[in-house]
Amino acid sequence: MQTELSILYRAIKQFLLYSLAAAISTGMMFLDIKLIGNQLDELSFVEISQETMLFISIILFLSLAWKKADIRYSSILIAGFFICMFIREFDSFLDMIDHGFWIYPSLLVAAICLLYTALNMKSALVQLANFTTSPNYGFMISGLVCILVFSRLFGMKYLWYNLHPDQSRFLMYNIKAAVEEGAELFGYSLCLIASLFYYRENQSSQIKSPSESDN
Repeated sequence: MQTELSILYRAIKQFLLYSLAAAISTGMMFLDIKLIGNQLDELSFVEISQETMLFISIILFLSLAWKKADIRYSSILIAGFFICMFIREFDSFLDMIDHGFWIYPSLLVAAICLLYTALNMKSALVQLANFTTSPNYGFMISGLVCILVFSRLFGMKYLWYNLHPDQSRFLMYNIKAAVEEGAELFGYSLCLIASLFYYRENQSSQIKSPSESDN
């Protein structure tokens, strides 16, 4: 009975935590509307929150890669993926160098991570496969689907411009941007929570150094 109560208690905590993530995402939108107006630019609360959550997730996985030899390669690949997303979030600033310039540093990061793991591809694939068995994998994937798929599809111009064709394009664009950025922020919240739980999950096991793993 005690075990079942513990499981239910953990499930309730998870529900409340992810509900809080949804509330925070909406709260950032309210702050932007109240303090900045209806322009969700690169310095908005929503954008800064997205970048902050991405940055924390990157640090968590890089820390695991440094401390944990048994998940080093998978952590590097995941961190590299998030770094590419982080660079993409600054595309408007990088466009001042050249339009679409963000792709070049992203490709460089991807190449470094892939080359590092290529020499130990078997270990990297095993570690990635093990990551998919973690309870946090489902929430991570849900967040990525929300960021990369749902927000893009739900934020299509065609959908919003034709929803109220009698309204101005400027008004509908602001609505479209709010929906898309809000969905992205919620996705980043899911990824951050999953990263935090995965970090805590692996901190509980013994830390192995490269020298220890070779013995």
